[in-house]
Amino acid sequence: MEDEEKESAANSEIRFLTLELMKLAHKSGKSFEEVARKYLENGERLHSMLKQGEGALPQKKSGSVIRQK
Repeated sequence: MEDEEKESAANSEIRFLTLELMKLAHKSGKSFEEVARKYLENGERLHSMLKQGEGALPQKKSGSVIRQK
């Protein structure tokens, strides 16, 4: 029963993320695959940053803007 609930929750999250990525792809004029790939890359990058910094993200200097590549 607990496994079914976890699977159902995971499926709900995947549906939600899929819809959000579809909206972003439509707005940006990019393909869903391109937007989804970037989302996954950013998630992996954040995971790596959190592991390396033991949960601490670098502090943003006042007045500076963080830009993505």
